[in-house]
Amino acid sequence: MIQEVAKAKSRSEILTEVLTFLLVVLISTFLLRVVWNRSLVKHITVLKPINNLMDAFILSLSLQIVRGL
Repeated sequence: MIQEVAKAKSRSEILTEVLTFLLVVLISTFLLRVVWNRSLVKHITVLKPINNLMDAFILSLSLQIVRGL
């Protein structure tokens, strides 16, 4: 994501990149919470369910950063 922002030629391109990143993080937050609670928690006993969206958001954001978006 940082590379795309650095390559942007106008403010509208920068805004588009940032809004796209935020949209991806928000969508992945909801998907991560569903997958985590319905699948991973049942099969991996050391994992605890995610109770609120803030925990899911932080986990999703950290995964996106590690992934390099």
